[in-house]
Amino acid sequence: MKYISTRGQAPALNFEEVVLAGLASDGGLYVPEKLPEFSQEEIQQWAGLRYDELAFKIISPFVAGAIPDEGFA
Repeated sequence: MKYISTRGQAPALNFEEVVLAGLASDGGLYVPEKLPEFSQEEIQQWAGLRYDELAFKIISPFVAGAIPDEGFA
């Protein structure tokens, strides 16, 4: 997943680059270029998950492989 600046003048960065950069070089905030979409069926399947398992399902699209799954879950 790429992240873009709210001011639109900084280059798009991946998760690791955004974490290290903090604010965008143009002074804007980095936000996801596109928000992930979860189907109603997916969300219903999450109903019985523990907190950490649910957090993993929600956050993993934003991290996009920057943190290995085994270190994240």
